Amino acid sequence: MIHNYPGFPDNISGKELLERIRTQALKMGAEIRKGDIISMMLNMPIKTVTTKRETITAKAVILASGIRREILNIPGEGKLLGLGVSYCVICDGPLYKGRKVTVIGYGEDAISDTIFLSGIAREVYFTPLKPLPTEHIEKLKAHSRVKILYEAKVKKIIGDKHVQGVEALRGEESEIIDVDGIFVVTEETPTLKILKAAGIKVDNRGCIKVNLKQETNIEGVYAAGDCTCGEMQAITVVGQGVLVAINAVAYIRSKPHL
Repeated sequence: MIHNYPGFPDNISGKELLERIRTQALKMGAEIRKGDIISMMLNMPIKTVTTKRETITAKAVILASGIRREILNIPGEGKLLGLGVSYCVICDGPLYKGRKVTVIGYGEDAISDTIFLSGIAREVYFTPLKPLPTEHIEKLKAHSRVKILYEAKVKKIIGDKHVQGVEALRGEESEIIDVDGIFVVTEETPTLKILKAAGIKVDNRGCIKVNLKQETNIEGVYAAGDCTCGEMQAITVVGQGVLVAINAVAYIRSKPHL
């Protein structure tokens, strides 16, 4: 379910919203083609995108490749996805006001997301997947609602219809921690191999670099959505999609000779 999306006070399922957007796009003349992209040539005035089925030419290209999230592959993770297991703190964090949650992860994003949750949840357990740098420990200790589970390893997510806790191994001892929600926050890396081969510049996290117009480093090529690692919420990426479409059309109109 998608909560708090404008125009849907009673919420809407992701599947239904996607189908409505798809229907609207088709009604407006969009053409949907299926296929796995195997290569792109973007540095030329006329771009080419090649799939296993065909080669498509275009005057402008919008990249919306999404993001690859690291899965922990522990029991209960897949079963309880959306039922207490989440990969997006800013999306689902507000649902856990006054409740107990666990953050499992590493990196700057995991630290900032844990601190964000400490202002919402009653108690936040942080389970690092890698040794914590001293500066990260100091940041977390500055927030009284955060408890660091040093050297703990989550073995299982407990729950039937929703998350009820985690089973963590600390040394040789196993313990059950009662929590209502689990957030997996690791380094987020979009699909990179084809993008890099096409000359698209990314930052040190693998996020596509764009300016305020959503332009990449290649003229006529834009990017929108989670692949740019901005605010990863449905409403913000829809806004990026609108902006990038307007700018791509303006670019094409400015190149009548193409």
